[in-house]
Amino acid sequence: GGGNETGALDFLRRIPYFTIMRHSVQMQPSLLPQLLQQLGRSDQQLLSLINANQQEFVALMNEPVSQDDFNAAFQAEQQAQQQHPPAPGPHQLQVTAAEMEQIRRLEEIALPLGLDRQVMIYVRNSAAS
Repeated sequence: GGGNETGALDFLRRIPYFTIMRHSVQMQPSLLPQLLQQLGRSDQQLLSLINANQQEFVALMNEPVSQDDFNAAFQAEQQAQQQHPPAPGPHQLQVTAAEMEQIRRLEEIALPLGLDRQVMIYVRNSAAS
């Protein structure tokens, strides 16, 4: 991690799916405009937050995603998909209801762009090799 400043978009760092999306956008930057367009359709509030904090968003999107970070996010995302709701445990992330809703919306946005589980597995495997 970088500095310990907390910005308006800091909560995105705690969302495994966002880490995966960030990694995917870094691998394929052309996804970003589609992603933001989709975001505008499904979560106007989050898009407004991003627009109001563009520098922070760009910095966040450009933060390097290490292989460890990606693997951890990928595992967390797989576990979350296997068990709804996730069982409490040492790796349980405490998120507010609003953050949970934004996680769901991020997932809704990413799926039509092809950032589904299969693509994540492909990206993960190609990044590992």
